[in-house]
Amino acid sequence: MFIVVGTRKRPDGNLKAMFLLLDLWKKGVRDCFYDANLSEKQFERACQRFGNSYTEPEQTLPEEEEQEEDTEREEKNTRQELIRVPRNTLIIEAETAMHFDNGVIVVDDEEASNGKAIESARNARGIYEVYIPKTGKWYVWIRTYYKSGSQDSYWIGIEDAEPYPWDEQGGPNAIKIWAVPGDDSKWNRWLWDTSTHPLGKSTPGYFNVKRRGYYRVWSKGREQGTRLDQILLTRSRRFNPETVSEGKPIPLHTEPHPYEPATFEECQKLIRHAVEISKAVEAEFPWEFKYWLHDIWGDIRKFPEPEGSLYKCQKCEADLPDQAVDLIKQHAHSDDIQFYILCRKCGGEFD
Repeated sequence: MFIVVGTRKRPDGNLKAMFLLLDLWKKGVRDCFYDANLSEKQFERACQRFGNSYTEPEQTLPEEEEQEEDTEREEKNTRQELIRVPRNTLIIEAETAMHFDNGVIVVDDEEASNGKAIESARNARGIYEVYIPKTGKWYVWIRTYYKSGSQDSYWIGIEDAEPYPWDEQGGPNAIKIWAVPGDDSKWNRWLWDTSTHPLGKSTPGYFNVKRRGYYRVWSKGREQGTRLDQILLTRSRRFNPETVSEGKPIPLHTEPHPYEPATFEECQKLIRHAVEISKAVEAEFPWEFKYWLHDIWGDIRKFPEPEGSLYKCQKCEADLPDQAVDLIKQHAHSDDIQFYILCRKCGGEFD
């Protein structure tokens, strides 16, 4: 089973999206859902909902193993509850950038979150794609390691957002976060730091975000040797992560994303393969699929055609012999019959 998701942007900035459930083992195109007007936030929710709808049920564990897992889960939750953050708070792990310029290196550091941090040469950037759900001021903090007076600063930026205080040397949308000259109390240790008001007020540095949606957040090296562990954005002006965490990383509760990125052509190939299976077994196509396919994916006659056998080995995706393909087609509509066919190489003595 595959869930294939395709979107196109509307003139008003919202999305139209098609969610396809493709069954490349039996029936081809199983299900289809289309929405002509989704905000980016609604689209994310729909992705999670559809992804979770088709996850495999959890395996039953022996009672002893269940008790051990429950204990580990309780300990994990207890550790996470030690640090509470405001509701509208985003935390970015520095080593998880979707792009690093030359000059950025990921380093091992046992005191960093997940044991990883980054060091950046001057002007070398790490770029992160982040969904910002609200407009207004987002205050910025970084968890950083200052080594000395010449290794105690970083630039942080958000494209299309107004920085305050803006640091011109860092380029458009840049805020400089650094230790005040002569203040060696921040050196040689991990801490949470921010750029304060130029007039000496206690307001943290912030970005004025004018629209909800996806943004490119970036870190840029200013003095090589300064380490960066986490970037924190929050709507709360009074929240101070250094105080609440005592300089420690703020743990994230994360779940694996139900999707993997794929090219447009890869998706078209999967869809065409599923269509050929549906035709071969005479399965009915969902009306949303027939009506809206062209709107999202284009002319199906131009999709890449499937190669080799209609069904593939479930282990290595090699072609199956005609006898196996005919057997699968024969039972494609029998929901009470489940089978698993491998090629001769993968099946070995059990072919």
